[in-house]
Parts: sequence; C-alpha cells; structure tokens
Amino acid sequence: MSSQHTTEVDGYLSGQFDFATALATHSQALQDDAMNAALAVAKAEKFSGTFCTITVVGHSDRDDTPGLTQDQRRASELNASTKRAESARDWIFAQARQLLIDDGQPDPGTISGLTRSFFFTQPAGAAQLKKPNPASETDRQRNRRVAFLACFLN
Repeated sequence: MSSQHTTEVDGYLSGQFDFATALATHSQALQDDAMNAALAVAKAEKFSGTFCTITVVGHSDRDDTPGLTQDQRRASELNASTKRAESARDWIFAQARQLLIDDGQPDPGTISGLTRSFFFTQPAGAAQLKKPNPASETDRQRNRRVAFLACFLN
C-alpha cells in the first residue's frame, strides 16, 4: 500500500531561502501539512518493510536585474531555487530526526544515515511561474516557493 502527499509553501521574500522562516508565515494547518512529510520519514525509518521518498522542488521568480545576461539570470534563478529546495529538505530531515530521537529510535545523524527514506531535490528556477507577468511583490512571492511530494510505501 502506498500514499502520496504534496505540500507547497510560497511567499518567500526576495533573497530569502530559509524554509522555516517562510513556513512560519503560513497557517498552522499548512505548517502541520509540512510536518506530515517528516512524520512519513520517521515512520519509514521506524518500521521494517516501509519506505519513504521526499522530492523537493525549489522555485524562483524571474531575475530582472538590469545588466545581467540571459545566462546570468538563469544561473541566479537556479541558485535561488536550489537554496530553497535544500533548505526545505534540511528542515524536513531535522524534524524527522527529532521525531526519531524523541521516540527512542537510533539517531540517523545525517540524511545519509537514513536507511529507508530518500530525499531528492530539484531546482526549477523560473521555469514554472505561477504568475508569469507579476504585477506586484505579492505576485513575485507566489512565484518564489517550494513544493514537495512525500511518498510512503509499505
């Protein structure tokens, strides 16, 4: 049996990459939703015959800085989305690690210490904009986001 769950957190300020900071601006329901990914990792690590994959995709807004070439803009957008994806991955792992420790399970120490949970990060840059022609900072914040898919298999 398997289950999948997708969560999306937007609202990053320009130059902001920290997932915990962005998540804290959202409702408790969305925060709980994000925590479900960590619960899936902890559950997979705790029970034999279970596995979990977490795929994290980071997104950025267009970089419209004057004077940048198209390649420089793309590199800047990919860098921002990579940092956002990695921050979300690290947050999910930290939450799962603490859940395991609190439950008396062995401390995995690092992501590579997990035995039945696997993380994948993917930068999307500005390739999948929610607001292709942002008219405001709010529109740009919608573009700056992280989405992750948690798949639990048992």
